[in-house]
Amino acid sequence: MDKKNHKITYFIKDFIVLLFYRLFSVMPLSDKERREHLERNIKVWNNYKTHFSNDKYIEHQSALTDFAYGRKHNADYNSCEIIAVYNTLKALGTECDFPDLITYFEQRGITCLGAFGTSPFSLIKYLRTLGCNIIYYNYKKWLRICSEKRLYHEFTDNHKVFIFMTYNNANSIRDMIHTMCVTKEDGYYKIHNDYEGSKDYPTLSEAVEGYRDGKSRMILIMGIK
Repeated sequence: MDKKNHKITYFIKDFIVLLFYRLFSVMPLSDKERREHLERNIKVWNNYKTHFSNDKYIEHQSALTDFAYGRKHNADYNSCEIIAVYNTLKALGTECDFPDLITYFEQRGITCLGAFGTSPFSLIKYLRTLGCNIIYYNYKKWLRICSEKRLYHEFTDNHKVFIFMTYNNANSIRDMIHTMCVTKEDGYYKIHNDYEGSKDYPTLSEAVEGYRDGKSRMILIMGIK
């Protein structure tokens, strides 16, 4: 990583960020809150599916203003990890309902009661319970994988879907973190729910590095099959 071009995230080590998610995702919402949110979200989900009936994936997080996720926030603010799981399951041909995923992660993995979204480790655990095989790398290991052609092609060729967590702005942690699903579409890698129109890239590494015109910086990437 270029120390000059990534002043903030160079000094904040990824393991600290990931440790934060591990430590602050142990407190679930109450049973009462989860039940109330599920009832509300089921109604809203039916309206959402009608409005975006032609979409296979969730691409419009900003449209989720009426979905509850967490104690003080709505899903347009903090549900990118859950959207990434939903889109991954759709890509793998597994049917799922977004409200059910919200309820699950409100009990297992919600971070700081929703203020910081969802722990990536809870995503990994959930997908593994469904029988998915997952390999994941932090940024430092990812750079090493990309530098060795054989390892890179093993990773990209042997997995059907990818999820990556990234800083929106490598120079400002105030711009927060975003998590997205990447699928293989007609020889290209498409990022879903990227706020940029679901862009296509010729390679996975270009997709990861190209988010927000290269201003981002990846924290963690998962390969899923």
